[in-house]
Amino acid sequence: EDFGLSSSRRRAMATSTLSQVVTEVRTLLGALVSSGPQEWSEPSPAVDGYVALVFCVGLFVVNWGLRLVVIAPIGRVLLTSKKRKAFEPKVVRFAQSAMEALFYGGFTVLGLTIVPKQPWMWPSALWWRDFSSGSHSWMRNDLRCYYLLYGARYFQGGMSVLLEPKRKDFVEMQIHHVVTVAVVAVSYFYGWNRVGAVVMLLLDPADVPLHVAKLLKHVGEAHQRSSPKLASAFFLGADLTFVVFAVVFFITRVAMYPYICWSAHVEAATHFPMGLPEWACVYLLHTLLILQFYWFFLIVKAAAKMILQGHVEDVRSDDEDEEDDKDD
Repeated sequence: EDFGLSSSRRRAMATSTLSQVVTEVRTLLGALVSSGPQEWSEPSPAVDGYVALVFCVGLFVVNWGLRLVVIAPIGRVLLTSKKRKAFEPKVVRFAQSAMEALFYGGFTVLGLTIVPKQPWMWPSALWWRDFSSGSHSWMRNDLRCYYLLYGARYFQGGMSVLLEPKRKDFVEMQIHHVVTVAVVAVSYFYGWNRVGAVVMLLLDPADVPLHVAKLLKHVGEAHQRSSPKLASAFFLGADLTFVVFAVVFFITRVAMYPYICWSAHVEAATHFPMGLPEWACVYLLHTLLILQFYWFFLIVKAAAKMILQGHVEDVRSDDEDEEDDKDD
C-alpha cells in the first residue's frame, strides 16, 4: 500500500510538473509576440530546465527538418551545373550554412527587439547596481524566453555538430558551445542576466554574413567550369559579404565585447563583493574573449589570402574541402 501511495504521489507530481512546464512554455512564447506591458518573473530551476529541454527539442526538429526537407533540395538545384549534378557533400555543407544563417539571423532580430528595450540596458553601471538586493533575479518574460531559447539553440547546436562534417575548428567550436551554454545557465540562474543578455546580443550578428558568404562561395564553385561569368559574380558576392562579416566581427566581438569583460571584471566589483560565483562568470567571459581573438586571427589570415589569391578562402571550412577540390 505504501508503494502504491508513493507511486500515486509520483504520478501526481509528474502531472503537476508537466502542467507547469506547458503553462510556462505558453507564457514565455506569448511574451515574445505580445505588444502590451511585459510581466516580470523569477527563474524557476525546477521548471525552466524542462522548458529549455522543450525548446532544445523544438529547435533541433526545426533545424534538421528544414535542412533535410527544404534547404537540401534547394541546394541540389543551385549546386547543379550544366556539366555535372550537385556533389552531395557540398549539398550537406550548403544546407548547414543556410540553417546557421537562418538561426543566427533570427536570433539577431529577436535580440535586437528585446534586449535594447530593457530598462537597464545603458549605462553599463545598471548591469551591476543593486545586484546585492536580489532584484536582478527578476526578468521580463520576453527576456526569459530569449534566454532559454538562446541556451537551447547552442545546446542543440553542440549536438548537431556531432552529426555534421567535421570542420577544421571543431574543437574550438565545441569549446565555444560548452562555454556559451555555461555562461547562459550560470548568468540566468545567478542573476547576471543583464550582462549575459548583452553578450548574447553581440555574439550573433557577425555569423550571418559569414554563412551567407559560404553559401555564395558554394554556388560559385559549383558553376566555376560551366559558367565562369556566373561563378565570378557569386565569388565577388562572397568576397564582399566576407568583408561585411569581418567588419561586423571586429565591431561586435573585438571592440565591444572586451568592454563587457572589463565591466564584469572591474566595474562590477565597485557595486558588490566578488565571490566564487562572480569570478566563475568572469572567467567564462574571458574564455569566450580568447576564442574571439583566435577567430579574428583566422579572419585576418583569410583576408590576406583574399588579397593575394583574388577571392576569399574559408579558414573555418570542413576538412573535406581540399578532397572535394581535388575531385573537381
